[in-house]
Amino acid sequence: MTCLRFPTLSPFSVTLEHVPDRELGPLLTHLAEAGFENPLIKPARTRAGARKAARPRTVDLPEDWAVVRERTGESYQWPEERDRYSPYRVFMGTTRSEGVVHIGLGETVRKKKWGRDRKYVVAFLSSGGPQKPLAEFLAADDYTKSKELVAVIRGSDGGRRMYGPGDALPEIYEEHFRTEMYDNRVDYPGVWKRVVAVVREDDHASMLNHALIQGRRRGSL
Repeated sequence: MTCLRFPTLSPFSVTLEHVPDRELGPLLTHLAEAGFENPLIKPARTRAGARKAARPRTVDLPEDWAVVRERTGESYQWPEERDRYSPYRVFMGTTRSEGVVHIGLGETVRKKKWGRDRKYVVAFLSSGGPQKPLAEFLAADDYTKSKELVAVIRGSDGGRRMYGPGDALPEIYEEHFRTEMYDNRVDYPGVWKRVVAVVREDDHASMLNHALIQGRRRGSL
């Protein structure tokens, strides 16, 4: 009788790189269903366009932002149109550099922006009503599901120039913010191939911190 022997296969170690936040949960569920319940998960550090933050204590950002007032009937006149905000909330934070800072967040909907009506949240330097715009956040294409907004990162030239895919971002964005490419989150002809900060609509601290950094980089504070 002939006895057949088959080689013993060694187990494999499989690495998946750059898994987006919104896909990590479903992936872990599928792995658990397949019997792999304890995967090793590490934060990825990649090129501009997909970074996740760890907040260092040395960064000069407020430890906390507190709502100090909510105003009704606020609006702001842009060159092309007037925004009307509801709600419009003023937050206060304290930094080592500026001391007490007041930034307002106004919510609105702009018609036919990149092919559809989109929610916008605009950050203003504001002790009361809107004074000086610092940053704008707009709804990503999948906003209904993800509740995520994106905002361009300016200042690569010390002014208003945005960051492209090959540009090195300031360290504070690499360490503190999640970033992606604009055209990955907004699909429409002519959309910029530039880096954006990505935040959830209820993450007011990240919005305010981004606005604060943008104000500093352009000398608006």
